[in-house]
Amino acid sequence: MDNTNENRGDILIVDDILENLQLLFTMLTEQGYEVRRVLSGKQALNVVRVEPPDLILLDIKMPELDGYQVCKRLKADPITQNIPVIFLSALNDTFDKVKAFEVGGVDYISKPFQLQEVIVRIENQLNLLRMQQKLEKKNAELELLNQELEAFSYTVSHDLRTHLTVVNNIIYLLNQKYSQELSDTVQNYINFLEEESDRLGEIIEDLWRLSESKSKYLDMVLDSFNLSEVVRKIVNRFNIESEVKPKEFIIEPDVYVMGDQGLIKIALENLLDNAHKFTAKREQARVEFGQLQQDDQNVYFVKDNGVGFDSKKAENLFTPFFRLHQEQEFSGTGIGLATVKRIIERHNGKIWYETEINQGTTFYFTFGESDCHTPF
Repeated sequence: MDNTNENRGDILIVDDILENLQLLFTMLTEQGYEVRRVLSGKQALNVVRVEPPDLILLDIKMPELDGYQVCKRLKADPITQNIPVIFLSALNDTFDKVKAFEVGGVDYISKPFQLQEVIVRIENQLNLLRMQQKLEKKNAELELLNQELEAFSYTVSHDLRTHLTVVNNIIYLLNQKYSQELSDTVQNYINFLEEESDRLGEIIEDLWRLSESKSKYLDMVLDSFNLSEVVRKIVNRFNIESEVKPKEFIIEPDVYVMGDQGLIKIALENLLDNAHKFTAKREQARVEFGQLQQDDQNVYFVKDNGVGFDSKKAENLFTPFFRLHQEQEFSGTGIGLATVKRIIERHNGKIWYETEINQGTTFYFTFGESDCHTPF
């Protein structure tokens, strides 16, 4: 392997035998590594807390604190737990490989040292460490971007609501005060504006729900409540507002759940709204809500006998703005199911579905332990 002056990594060697330290120090510095040396496990623990290395070469057989004990302490400390540890062991020493991995070691090197083997094992671990660090950095950047996008979406949807209210008020005044004076053509334009305003309002409302469902700024409150009653109130609103023919709604009574009632209500509104919409053309339309037991867990469901869809084309079903049906067939923004998934995941639950074209769809979902707090 060619020598290089480039710093390839910061390595700490821990060995109570000075000759071993000097040998490894010489081998590794000639290969371009930055190398530090200590003679005991106690010294190693002090050094790594002040300036953690990229990797530790740790001798097993040492007085006072052996390598196993040192590694166990390193892995118990949040500051040092992610530093890879490679154990050093003489061929004639008793070396418990299982114990070495149990306490957190990632590899081992036998004495006498072979340069090529030492370099290969070190580079394997350093490459893994570099990839992990890059991934953590990307995840942190992505998390920050998501927070910024959520804050932006929340703010924009709020501001757009305000401006849309002004537009709606002007449309209302035109219809109320000047409708008799307007030509049919102008009135048609106003009606078109009214329809588009309603459409824009629906998009803004769905964007607000989507941002709220995973907003870092909103606390979740864990509480036990009657989910059946929440469903019943949503269904009653459908019966009042809907212009389509009445449906058969089957609601299992007294289904209780633990979670954030406001967010779960948003999820149920979206699921029931879909079921309501996609059964609109059925002569005997039916929507059902209930629960069942699966693997000792409560599973809740919303089932309909509507148009269904081709599951082979639905891999992005829970992605915002993804639509399976044309706007001319069924209205919607494609945001609802993305919102539902976010809410379920905030409750550490899962959502999945069964569907068949023209046979209906069933959405199943669970709630796990949530990252929320109980009210006083």
